[in-house]
Amino acid sequence: MKKKALSVVLSLAIAGTLLAGCGGSGSSSQPASNAGAAQTGDAAATDGGSMDIRIISKSFNNQFYQAAFKGANDAAADLGVTVTTNGPDVETNTSQQVEQVKAAVNAKPDAIVLAACDTDSLEETLTAAKEAGIPVIGFDSGVPGDTTGAVLATAATDNTNAGANVAQNLIADPAFQEAILKGTEENPTVLGILAQDATSGSIVLRVNGFIEEAVKDLEALDGLAGAVDVSGQEKWTQPSAKPAKVKIVVTVPPSSSAADIQSASNTIFSTDNLVGVFAANQDAVNGVISATNDGTDLDKANGKYKDIFVVGFDSGTSQRQAVTNGQFLGSVTQDPYQMGYQAVTLAVKAANGEAVEDVDTGSKWYNAENIDSEEISVLLYD
Repeated sequence: MKKKALSVVLSLAIAGTLLAGCGGSGSSSQPASNAGAAQTGDAAATDGGSMDIRIISKSFNNQFYQAAFKGANDAAADLGVTVTTNGPDVETNTSQQVEQVKAAVNAKPDAIVLAACDTDSLEETLTAAKEAGIPVIGFDSGVPGDTTGAVLATAATDNTNAGANVAQNLIADPAFQEAILKGTEENPTVLGILAQDATSGSIVLRVNGFIEEAVKDLEALDGLAGAVDVSGQEKWTQPSAKPAKVKIVVTVPPSSSAADIQSASNTIFSTDNLVGVFAANQDAVNGVISATNDGTDLDKANGKYKDIFVVGFDSGTSQRQAVTNGQFLGSVTQDPYQMGYQAVTLAVKAANGEAVEDVDTGSKWYNAENIDSEEISVLLYD
């Protein structure tokens, strides 16, 4: 691997911080996505000279990864390095990605940035990268379960923080607060959570973060201290200290099929005193939309469920339309731009022998008011 001596330190501007969701403004507390600053408190990155960094995604043409490539290219321009982007035609084309990673290792770049389709299939190639002294930085889902030691850090969403971001913005909404506070010990109001499964690491962490933040924020409201109960799934059960006035109920379908997710969503919407619903990923969102007559039952003027506040996660086409129409209060999207930007920043540091650690690339709350803004639109993907 080429060794480059560093001599120039570039000061990166700190990203402008959005207003905190708990302030009732409906905006995220995460930094702006396209400012290009490190989000770990370390606002400085090092000039990489003419470094060669190879970036390989799970799927080259996917909108999510195209946004990540934009962040990577902007980081390259800021840091004075060269990046080359690549990836298979679809995420299931594992063999194509293996060949791409092999070719990258054989080119002996200064660093490789990788979102692995299948870690096991890449073990031999990652071992070769380790032996050649080529540092590997993960981004997005990274390289989970890597045992080779080649992967030094990952730039990815902290799903616990992202789930909390949803809860903050939901509970900060004055109309939601008015509705949820109608709960009594005899007739508690209900906040439903639809989780595609209870095993996927990212979904579990999102639900963990949502519940922790929701309980904290709800119990801070007048009359709800100690009166918020969590039930529905053993993994997340938290009995309330006092008789419950609000129940958070987690529903997990028997499988991740679209039919089972829609059926679980139907069950949630038939719950008495239902006030809000959190759909924890795009498949759960699709189930909610299917169960509500393509979202029309959520119409705030005449919909069957007009008084129910729905929030989601991710940003598929149907979800964006539901947010734009006001059928969803809002959703949280991951920040692929920062995944690309921070991964390149980490790669430059690692290539120069600096210690690196994982970076939370943040999440953004979007609603009908900001969905078309430049800051948000670059992050929305199918």
